[in-house]
Amino acid sequence: MTALSDTPLPNRLQYLLAEGSGDTLVIVFSQVRVPAGKFGLERLFARTRHACLFLNDIENGWYLDLERGIHSTIDSALARTGARKVVYYGSSMGGYGALMTGLTRQDGDIHAFGPELRAGYPGSQSHDYGITADDPRLFDWQKAPCPAFSVHLYFGVYDPVDATNAAAAARLLPDTRLHLLRSCHASHDHLYSLNLIRRIITTFQRDPETELASKGLLAAVEIEDLEAFGLLGERLAAGEPVRPEEVIALTGFAESPGMIRLAAEAAASSADRSWAIALLEQAEDLIAADPVIRTLPKRWRKEFPLRRVQWLIGTGALADARELLTRTFETYPADDRMIKLAQDLDRLRAENASVPPAG
Repeated sequence: MTALSDTPLPNRLQYLLAEGSGDTLVIVFSQVRVPAGKFGLERLFARTRHACLFLNDIENGWYLDLERGIHSTIDSALARTGARKVVYYGSSMGGYGALMTGLTRQDGDIHAFGPELRAGYPGSQSHDYGITADDPRLFDWQKAPCPAFSVHLYFGVYDPVDATNAAAAARLLPDTRLHLLRSCHASHDHLYSLNLIRRIITTFQRDPETELASKGLLAAVEIEDLEAFGLLGERLAAGEPVRPEEVIALTGFAESPGMIRLAAEAAASSADRSWAIALLEQAEDLIAADPVIRTLPKRWRKEFPLRRVQWLIGTGALADARELLTRTFETYPADDRMIKLAQDLDRLRAENASVPPAG
């Protein structure tokens, strides 16, 4: 690893250059929550021949206000490595940085996973980190030039935020290659677990569409349906009322665990927890039965039983909640949320035991 040292940068932007043995320089933008001194996907690319410039916005600010530093660092890396080919690469916040920078520079291919073209809207990660949709620093996709190199955008159709951003990409960036995946927002992790990321990044010569099709990951959905799904998700995230029937009416509802979960959340928000629980159970059955969906990351799949445990507790079905949580511990690695739910159930059981029976 070689650190570039000749370019002054804002404290928010950290960088590291790994000089490779090939003729390609990959600009790798870190995702959120990568701590200072670390870089997203560093170990992944360490096994390739590519030179890599790793970038990280350590304040999770979506690389806004860092454009000048990013460009000067890329120029220094190109001069240092003598690379003849450039690839911009990133997931989520990193996908936004890769897409924004690659479209601005027009000097290399782009692979962006789950980039938020609608950054700052309710439900999005950027919104959670303080970005607002009217922030004037956001990239103006309507003014993006026609790309001179290949642009690959990957979106998981089971995530409402990815769904709206896929629709936005289809409308605003029609000259890009849109890969709609039977996946969630963590599609990069999903594809990595299936060894597809390795196939794509080893040479960047293979057609991603062919690789994705080989694992049955391409989703047969209409952009209009994705947009409708995503906009319903935005409404619910903003605290606006959404009727479960609005989600159930969407094309492809029965085959989409993401849509089913959104309908469950809509039911719960209207205080119909019994219906919400039944819908989530339907989604879990779909996940278990589908050979593609059940390969999605565990942290995404376990959200379904854990949400159901919460709602079961809310309805007073403590025995059912305990049984489901026990099965979840047996299936997935324990985390703080699971431990907290177990503690809540222990407390509620103790409180109920101290109450004398009626009559």
